Amino acid sequence: MSSNTPNIPDLPNEVLELIFQAILSGNQSWYPPTHERESATPIGELRIVCRRWSNLITDRHLYHRLVLDNGTRAKQFINHRKASLRLSPSNIRPKCQVLHVGELWTWGARPKKNEYFDNRDDSMVTPTLLEGLVDLFRDTIVDLELKFINYFALPTSTVRAIGRIKNLRTLQLGYENRYSSGNSPTRNRRISFHHDTDLFCSLLSGAQGLECLDIDMFDPSYCEDISEHALARVQLPNITHLVAGSFTSADVAVSLARALKPTLTMLSNSNYEDDGEFFLRVFETLEDTLQGLYITRPLLLEPISHLNFSSLRLLQISSWEDCRFYVSDLDMLSHAPIEILALSGYIFDRQEVPKLPALKRLVFYGRDSKFTAPECYLRACQEHEVECLYFRGSSLPDLMVSPQSSVFQPGHRNETPKDEVDLAEEAGNARNIIAR
Repeated sequence: MSSNTPNIPDLPNEVLELIFQAILSGNQSWYPPTHERESATPIGELRIVCRRWSNLITDRHLYHRLVLDNGTRAKQFINHRKASLRLSPSNIRPKCQVLHVGELWTWGARPKKNEYFDNRDDSMVTPTLLEGLVDLFRDTIVDLELKFINYFALPTSTVRAIGRIKNLRTLQLGYENRYSSGNSPTRNRRISFHHDTDLFCSLLSGAQGLECLDIDMFDPSYCEDISEHALARVQLPNITHLVAGSFTSADVAVSLARALKPTLTMLSNSNYEDDGEFFLRVFETLEDTLQGLYITRPLLLEPISHLNFSSLRLLQISSWEDCRFYVSDLDMLSHAPIEILALSGYIFDRQEVPKLPALKRLVFYGRDSKFTAPECYLRACQEHEVECLYFRGSSLPDLMVSPQSSVFQPGHRNETPKDEVDLAEEAGNARNIIAR
């Protein structure tokens, strides 16, 4: 081996990250980092390359997104992690940033198992297990996703454990109603519980660093009680992003929009079925303050075409494959100061730039480094002095912050900065080392 060829211990973490991402992506299309199944096997295999590599992956990637929707598996995981922490001499500890806990049974008779889980253990996740998972990663969790079954309730101790998560920024609440089987188990009367509106308000008031509230799949029967008056009784965090959709109560969405209006600047409406009337009151509440909006189709804009949206500067539209809309559908927003239009693909009938007077950037999001916008789009953007960019992720807040820091300009694909070339060369050499 040449003396000029670096060994893995000689490489900076930035280069190892490049290699890691290149190996995971391979020749396949890019997939979002939340799709943990695609990367689970490669991560396990890469850890055995060397100790330096193992430490980096353990520290940054091993449990980046942890999904647990089975009580037996959750208990086994907690026991395994506790044993590993006792035995491991290393200071490296896995970091979980996104914790998703499903099949959360916290009250009442045992729900019948989900039809999709017929071929496996159908044990439910209990509050004790949820509390154990939260305590393992309370220093690193950024996004907490909870899917409740039949009852929206948690013990006070579990609510307090969630409140101890230092850097919680996103809280996603889900709810599913199922038939129950058998009688309710005997409860320890010494354990106090938070229920329904009280729990909802307690979770929000206990997470003062919260920035995003996702209630897209949250619609329990009591939710009309979550009123603006109830929310006014607690100190709410400075939430800037509200996610709602087809399964969200319109009354709850309106109450939250009004209560959070001083800080709320982004709304994601992931509704695929409604014609837009459902959230009309939400849009009316946020007409003068909304800066970023995500929708699934332009049709949702028709009932709100009379609103001015005087602060709206980013519009994000997603669409399923082969679905097309008229580019003129966005004319109803021509009076809004939209500077950034983010699209998931070629969703318009004609490949041209919509007539938005303030438009500065057309962004195609969820795209890998091989993507190039069609020449007709590039030409239309050039004619209207609009930048045509691509963004690898799909997050509305990330698009809002600074597209320039994380997007790719298709018209300048071959102009790679020298420092990026050097990193690429180092990564190539390192991959050769691993191959040997």
